[in-house]
Amino acid sequence: MEKLLVILKNSFILFFIIILISLESTAQEKKSEFTLSGYVKYLPSYLDYNSSYFDSETSHLIHNRLNLRGYFGENFSLGLEFRNRMIFGENSYISSDDGLIDLSHFIVDNTNFKMHSMIDRFWLKYQKNKIEISIGRQRVNWGINTIWNSNDLFNAYNFIDFDYIERPGSDVIRFQYTGDNLSSFDLVYKPSSDQGAVIAGLYKINKMGYDFQFLGANYYDDIAIGTGWAGNIKNAGFKGELTYFIVKNPQDIFPSQQKNSTSLSTSVDYSFKNGFYILGSYLYNSNGFSDPSVFSLGSLTGNVLSPKNLMPSKNSYLIQASKPITPAINSSLTILYGKGINFMFISPNITYDINKSFDLNFIGQFFYGEVDDDFRNLLKGVYLQIRYSF
Repeated sequence: MEKLLVILKNSFILFFIIILISLESTAQEKKSEFTLSGYVKYLPSYLDYNSSYFDSETSHLIHNRLNLRGYFGENFSLGLEFRNRMIFGENSYISSDDGLIDLSHFIVDNTNFKMHSMIDRFWLKYQKNKIEISIGRQRVNWGINTIWNSNDLFNAYNFIDFDYIERPGSDVIRFQYTGDNLSSFDLVYKPSSDQGAVIAGLYKINKMGYDFQFLGANYYDDIAIGTGWAGNIKNAGFKGELTYFIVKNPQDIFPSQQKNSTSLSTSVDYSFKNGFYILGSYLYNSNGFSDPSVFSLGSLTGNVLSPKNLMPSKNSYLIQASKPITPAINSSLTILYGKGINFMFISPNITYDINKSFDLNFIGQFFYGEVDDDFRNLLKGVYLQIRYSF
């Protein structure tokens, strides 16, 4: 099995190189075109753990992103995106690259100062008529719901991580076909060196004013089947996703993971004429907990989650409201409650669009939970994000 995974990994790289070579001859027939965009962000932060065991922390993050696009001939395009970060202070943790190939590098890796560069997008795409074929590290976004995405098998993401709006990419081979009547088919293969390969298909169609999608996948240790929808109930938006995971070989995994599981997420949102916007969302996680004693704050604040476990609680509720103060200034408030584990997250946010290039964002994050029958504040975080886009 290990030899097979090595062959698959090498084949993945070889196929990429072969197509790159073919681009050379294609580009000679028509002039190549390149575009470059990105941003630079400065994010100072303050964290207070409200505990005698942990001191408060301050840190400073400079985050640069470069997005390169190349277009060759009539049908080929190349994407290359870098995420470069420099962080100094007491909270200087940077996660590693979990892709098939490690495309990250620490330029400096000291306790209180780190410089880290990572390629989180590197793909080649062939597009002709209704067909797209792409290979490499890319974002496979199967989510249709607003907050929690039970259908997003490849890049389940923690919405609390506001500093990474692009979301991580996956090392995959992808085939997409767009048919008539707003229908499409998406087939994705993801090799893996440790968890086993994933192969998944998604079919989309529009009927009765709703966008519907249906998926099936050989997903690591499970067979996954699911559906999603997006439409309106009168003037309110109504979205949802449902995925059921069937364990293939229960005897080969840990006892806690041997049962089948369900992930269901729904949301309803409404925009008023005065600009006030409100959204309510619900998540059911059959793998979730209903006991405060087993809840850990780290299980929520981790960067990347699983579609089988989008929240640590079995039942989670969220309400979000936003209202523009001026045309350039917008305010919002998010409240999340995990029933059973008795957890609450509150996040106020004020955004100021200074001009087309600069924007300013003030974010507060307050975590509350039950500890020894006492419901109290666990963590307070205050952030100021300044971004220049180009």
